[in-house]
Amino acid sequence: MDAAGDERVGVTALERGLNILDTLGRAEEALSLKALAARTGLSKPTVLRLSVSLERYGYISRDRDGSFRLGATLWRLGMAFRRHLDLGPSVRPALQALVALTQESASFWVPRGQERICLFRVNSPRSARSHVEEGETSPVGKGAGGHVVAHFTGRGSPYVLQLETEGVVATVGERDPDVASVAAPVFGPDREFIGAVVLAGILGRFEPRIPDFKPIVKQAAATISQQLSGMPAPAPVVLSSAPREGS
Repeated sequence: MDAAGDERVGVTALERGLNILDTLGRAEEALSLKALAARTGLSKPTVLRLSVSLERYGYISRDRDGSFRLGATLWRLGMAFRRHLDLGPSVRPALQALVALTQESASFWVPRGQERICLFRVNSPRSARSHVEEGETSPVGKGAGGHVVAHFTGRGSPYVLQLETEGVVATVGERDPDVASVAAPVFGPDREFIGAVVLAGILGRFEPRIPDFKPIVKQAAATISQQLSGMPAPAPVVLSSAPREGS
C-alpha cells in the first residue's frame, strides 16, 4: 500500500527520535547512554546515531560526561506553541477567577501524545493544596482532567455519562489519594476539543464542596470556550457559601 492509501504510515527514524525526546522529558535528570537506551528500548548505536541530528538542531544537549538532556530548542518551540495558540489571555483570567472564588488550585491541561500536559496553573493561596507545575505531564484517563482528555480524544472514559449529562467530571483520590478534582472541557471556534479546566484540592476539604464546584468549573470552561469563539461570556455562578481559610 502506498502513502496515499495509508495516510497513517509514519517514519520510523522520526518516531525513534521522538521517543528519545519523550523519555528525556520524563526523566528527572540527565541520562547516560546506557540508561537512555534502556528506557527507550533502542540500541546504543541507534541512540547515538539519532542524537547527532537531535543535538545539531538543539533538541537535546550532552553534558561533559556524555549524558543526555533536553535542549533549548524545545523551550523555544514550547513558547511559540503557547504564543501562537493564544490561549493565555482567555485561560489565565478564568483560572485566576476560579482560585479567587474557591480558594483551590486551578489548571488547564491539553493532550500530548499518550499523556496530557499542564499549560497553565494558578495555585491556591492555602498552604495545604494540590500542587502541579506548568509543563508537568500526567496520564490520560486518571483524575478528572485525565478523563476529560481521554473522552474527547477518543480513548473512552467510565465517566462518559457524567460528561454527557453534567458537562463535568469529578474524581476523588484517583490520581493522588489525597486529592479530589473537578474538570470540564474547553472547545475552540469550530467546537474542536482544546483541553480541560481542572479545579483540585486536598480531599477532605474539597470533596464536600464538589456539588458547589461543578457548576463553577463548567462555567469557567464555557467562558474560555466562548472567548475563543468570540462570543459573550456566560453570567457568573455564585457559590452557596464562601469557603473559609482553614476549613
